[in-house]
Amino acid sequence: MKHAVGHFSDETTGALAFSPDFYRLTDRGAENAPAIERPSERDITDALAHVRQSMAIASPETVAAVRSRNPDLFRLMRRGETVADWPFIAFLPLNEAGAAALVTGQFDGATPQPEWIATPAEAPAAIYIWLVFAPSRMVDGLRLLKVLETIGRGCPVFSRPISEVSAKIQRNAGFMAARDFYPDAPDWAIVLHARETPAAEAKRKRPELSVRVVRTMEDMMRVFAVRSATYMAEQFATFEEEFDGNDFCATHLIGTVNGDAAGCARIRYFGDFAKLERMAVRVEYRNTRLMFELARMCIQHCREKGFRKLYAHAREDLVPLWRRFGARLLEDRPPFSFSDVEFREMHMDIEPTDGAIRFGADPLVTIRPEGAWDRPGVLDGSAGLQSMLDRRGHIRTGIKTMGEMRVRAA
Repeated sequence: MKHAVGHFSDETTGALAFSPDFYRLTDRGAENAPAIERPSERDITDALAHVRQSMAIASPETVAAVRSRNPDLFRLMRRGETVADWPFIAFLPLNEAGAAALVTGQFDGATPQPEWIATPAEAPAAIYIWLVFAPSRMVDGLRLLKVLETIGRGCPVFSRPISEVSAKIQRNAGFMAARDFYPDAPDWAIVLHARETPAAEAKRKRPELSVRVVRTMEDMMRVFAVRSATYMAEQFATFEEEFDGNDFCATHLIGTVNGDAAGCARIRYFGDFAKLERMAVRVEYRNTRLMFELARMCIQHCREKGFRKLYAHAREDLVPLWRRFGARLLEDRPPFSFSDVEFREMHMDIEPTDGAIRFGADPLVTIRPEGAWDRPGVLDGSAGLQSMLDRRGHIRTGIKTMGEMRVRAA
């Protein structure tokens, strides 16, 4: 998903999308917490001097250059006797150019360009958390983050965790990898966006999933694109390994998310069983239920064709998914691997549907499009047209002589 950096839209509330855990922690005991205030110049100088004793931060010259553009970059809580005990936050309100630099990897928090800083008269396009210092209580740092809701007026907030602990705290607060939204963002960047309105959130959380049998060359190309993006790009399969000569003797399913080709599967048929293969979902759609829907439709399709046994090579991490559908490991068969991926053999007993295709079925049913045997096809319509024409006398059935036809015409 790609986002534009900027101010909140009519689909957001302006409030940041902090997690429920974040609010649970910051609300507890909030009535007894020190007030969050703007520090004095002396407070800022002393606080930064204290922090520099234990960590590398921007130089005094850099801080001065940035503050010449916008001096309002700090908030603190006076908890404790000295400045060494006071939690504080430093942040950079970025203009459009600064936000663009951040999400394209050109931004350096140690030496930010002053021209990238929004002036006090400008609404920031993004905020970068420059420093959070909370020496005794983690919750103080979280409460300081909360003020960015008001300062940023709903714009995205970016951060660079300095440790695994810091990264975990911020992820639990609601931050996410910036690359999930901005493809060119640096790998260290995490971001918190404005909370969506209930309608927009519901729309985002309920993507439209669809799975259908491939019947056109366009859908076949979609299948090939998904498999190239997964098996070849992620698992480094060669072209010959992935496109193995079996694609035009199989049934393919294409899965979409909001209309975009997102997943696929392949089914091949043998004497008394069907084999499920090449099931893949693009990485950006693996947080949906598309894999589940593909598996469900593969099974249903085979039931409609009258099969009672399914067989599959399941990647180790997908064994639990197939077990949810009743699949079992072939216990007497060891794991095996190809293309540097380990697989397990699995099988499943299924029951054909009541309307499964069997020998002796209606001839018009057996010539309907694959997977659409319960719906009249184009030839069903042709049969109806023939009957209608017969009734109107335009076409006569049976053996007629030319004389009979001339008599009728007369």
